[in-house]
Amino acid sequence: MSKKHKKAKEQTKIEPAKKKVQKTEIYKQLDFKSNLIFAIIFIALAFALYAQCLHYGYVLDDKIVLSGNTFTKKGFAGIAELFSTDSFQGYFGEQKDLVQGGRYRPLSLVSFAIEHQFLGLNSSISHIINVILYGLCAFISFITLRRLFKEKSKGLSIIYSISFLATLLFLVHPIHTEAVANIKGRDEIMSCIFSMLALNSAIKYFDSEKALHLISMFLLFLLGMFSKENTITFLAVIPLAIILFRDNDKESNLKRNLLTSVKNLFGRLFSKKNLIIVGVVFLSSLIYMIIRFKVMGFLMNANPSTDIMNNPFYGLDGGQRLATIMYTLFVYLKLSFVPIELTHDYYPYHIPVSKFSDLIVLLSVAINVVLVGVMVYCLNKNRWITFGIAFYFICLSIVSNVVIDVGTFMNERFIFTASLGLCILFIALLNALNQKIDNGKKYWLPIAVLLPVLLLYSFKTIDRVPVWESELALNTAAIKVSKNSARSNSFMATALFNKYKVTTDNNEKKKLLMQAQPYADKAVEIYPMYLNGHLMRAGVAAELYKMGGSSKDLFDSFKSIMRRRPDVNYLTTYLKYLNGSSRIESDELLNFYYEAADQILLREERNYSWAIHFLQIGLEFSPNNKRIKQGLVDALNALGRPQDAAIYK
Repeated sequence: MSKKHKKAKEQTKIEPAKKKVQKTEIYKQLDFKSNLIFAIIFIALAFALYAQCLHYGYVLDDKIVLSGNTFTKKGFAGIAELFSTDSFQGYFGEQKDLVQGGRYRPLSLVSFAIEHQFLGLNSSISHIINVILYGLCAFISFITLRRLFKEKSKGLSIIYSISFLATLLFLVHPIHTEAVANIKGRDEIMSCIFSMLALNSAIKYFDSEKALHLISMFLLFLLGMFSKENTITFLAVIPLAIILFRDNDKESNLKRNLLTSVKNLFGRLFSKKNLIIVGVVFLSSLIYMIIRFKVMGFLMNANPSTDIMNNPFYGLDGGQRLATIMYTLFVYLKLSFVPIELTHDYYPYHIPVSKFSDLIVLLSVAINVVLVGVMVYCLNKNRWITFGIAFYFICLSIVSNVVIDVGTFMNERFIFTASLGLCILFIALLNALNQKIDNGKKYWLPIAVLLPVLLLYSFKTIDRVPVWESELALNTAAIKVSKNSARSNSFMATALFNKYKVTTDNNEKKKLLMQAQPYADKAVEIYPMYLNGHLMRAGVAAELYKMGGSSKDLFDSFKSIMRRRPDVNYLTTYLKYLNGSSRIESDELLNFYYEAADQILLREERNYSWAIHFLQIGLEFSPNNKRIKQGLVDALNALGRPQDAAIYK
């Protein structure tokens, strides 16, 4: 062959290769442009839904992580302390081991510290960042699912894809308002972002085997863990996603029976690439756990709080605990599909202590068993349905109270990431139905069903956002739903009391106190040992007395509180104030000390230590009173301290 012919032949080989490279580059440019457009769309929609909250202040736990956190308010100088202490230590001044797993989620607090460094305390900036992150969260979920599902659609056809419709549904869902409109909810959003990015890197590694994607997956997973522990559930989500959607023999898979499919599933789990991926994310989570242990001193607190406001399952037997968890699983599913009667308060006893004979518990068991059955059945028929259900259960597991006690029965923000699985499930079911009806040629069914759902969810989200404007707005909304929550009633009383303190009109002030009083009373009626409830009762009683109320009402309230919670510090403070007041009759005050400390605490409750405490305050008022001295003698003798008792004889 002549040199001329050889050159021509080589040229024909090179030209297609060049064209292929050029075509790949064009597709990359198109993907970048389309992704940029989708990112803008998702963020713009997030702002359209949450624009109202941009001028709101700090509410609920915002002061714990931001406005009242000394480490956060140090800016850059506080970052080291945020990484080396419990997440709430900057607020409380010490580590509070109230819940079983503790709280170590420094990354969102670091973002607040960076904000503070440049802008100081600026709630509007915090809200803007939350909304941007939420839009990005939906966008990142979209591109990750699109890559996972291998949806190659170009142009407008992508809007019919499962990935787009599922993440659009996720974005407008009203159950997410707590995570977005409450600044503290940033930890949920950041955890979801880094978890989905880690999944994206895992898919890229599986497809390309480039070590760079392993490194990014390791770092992203670690960042997710530092945002919130929920990321650890992706130890299961990542390998499951890959073995479901990266099988090279999909067509033959559909012909296998269920048992063969399950065996094949486990076989692919132990493939070389999957083992490498699982090993890397496990190493990342292990490093986080080691750091967490060094900071907290434990992985699982052996002695969590016995206060049901931090440990609601305390005192329940195994059957009650499991039945109550099943009740919450029903509520999660109900709110995921019919998000009405939303509330931020699921504390005792808005969620009732349940038993397995309860109708809702039985219904919950049936629904969840059916979901598991559908998940397994669809394994070799519809992988999207299997993945959606599995994603939901796996992500919910860590906050369901099945694995660890999370400090409350449930919360809407807990289902933030898990709800994406139900969105995938919903769209996959619509697509499957569309295939049955129209052989998948047209997409009228998913759009026809989804469009009104998107509109209703959007309106509900916009309607729900103003609840987070202030403490009073939040608690006013919550008390309508969480009527049987001790915490909700106490917080409503607190919100009204705080408004009372800044109100100048006396008639309005008294009206606010009278409104607060029944909520404080209801709180301790629901939970008789509730410290905050009794504190509010004491505060309201004292302020009503100051505004011209009777001393009898004041002392009746104080005696009722002392019977249950004599450790309310406000009682001690206010009684010492009364000791120096000229308004109250001395005989009346002495009778109170005698009746409350001697008769109730000493004789009836046999609470000798607190009887001594209040009798000594009474003795400060009247140093030579024989009745009070005799009460001290009796209480000290009952405690086995005759030498101390002899002082008062």
